[in-house]
Amino acid sequence: MSERLFDPHGILEIAEDADLATIRRAFRRLAMRWHPDRNPDPDATARFREIRAAFDWLTGDPDVEGGDDDVDAPSDVGATDRHADIELSLVEAMLGCDKPFVIRRQRPCEVCDGEGSVALSHTRLCEVCHGSGKVRTTHSLEKCHICGGRGYVQRAACEHCAGSGEVIADRTVTVHVGAGMLPGEVLRLKGLGHESPGGGAGTLFLTIRLAADDLFELAGRDIRVRQPVSMLRLIAGGRLSIAAPLGPVLIELEPGQVDGCELRLSGKGYPGRGGSLDDAGDLVVTLEPCPPEQLDEAQRRSLAKLEEQLQRHRATHFPRLEEWWQDYLASRP
Repeated sequence: MSERLFDPHGILEIAEDADLATIRRAFRRLAMRWHPDRNPDPDATARFREIRAAFDWLTGDPDVEGGDDDVDAPSDVGATDRHADIELSLVEAMLGCDKPFVIRRQRPCEVCDGEGSVALSHTRLCEVCHGSGKVRTTHSLEKCHICGGRGYVQRAACEHCAGSGEVIADRTVTVHVGAGMLPGEVLRLKGLGHESPGGGAGTLFLTIRLAADDLFELAGRDIRVRQPVSMLRLIAGGRLSIAAPLGPVLIELEPGQVDGCELRLSGKGYPGRGGSLDDAGDLVVTLEPCPPEQLDEAQRRSLAKLEEQLQRHRATHFPRLEEWWQDYLASRP
């Protein structure tokens, strides 16, 4: 049998000093791309076997004596943790909630028991050395690690998991989120990370995220809201209902509030941890004047009379401006 150059790093498209994590990522990416069930290319099967062989070569032990038992599956790196975000509405975060959450995690393949390969009913010619038992690497001629120098194999990559030894499984769990948790804080859920072939599972770390809200803005534990109010209400004062996440808040507006005025309602904002009101923030309200769109004749006359009254108080509120007007009128012929 002829011998050919075998470059496992080139096959997996990685550098020669790539670590195990990089090798595994490259293998999964290429295996998904070239798996015959996913890729209709006639050369997909051969390419997939070559990718699997390169992975086995780089993750195995080339010093172990040959034999079919030497064809190792990906090494068991144990249970691994998982990180994800969980999105809550502002009200859910303030009050706390039990939130359904879909976990997409890796678990050992049930077909190959996480080994990544299955036994063949008949021996098959080694795809790497083409039966010669040897491969030519960049530096030397070496015994084929895939078949142990025998030229044939008795195992093949598992088609169910594309040879990775792992499959993706969805599971819906109910996550309890305590009241008053802030965005960016993390829930730690043991046993809900990725599974290991040994049966254990890592930890799931869920980061709290708030859904976008076009009415309320969270700043620390303060909640900011913009409240439209009629110009007459600003002038006259009186009761005003303020929108808040958990329901309207009734306030007494002092007469003469000005454009852009901010009101701070203590303890009406985002609660503390566990829903504590002692540590709650404030509800910060920005009053925005809302002029009337249409006026009838009677309303115009009423406003004109009000304007005359206000102008008479100009000297009290704006003495320098009143002085300017008096000087201007006195200077006219």
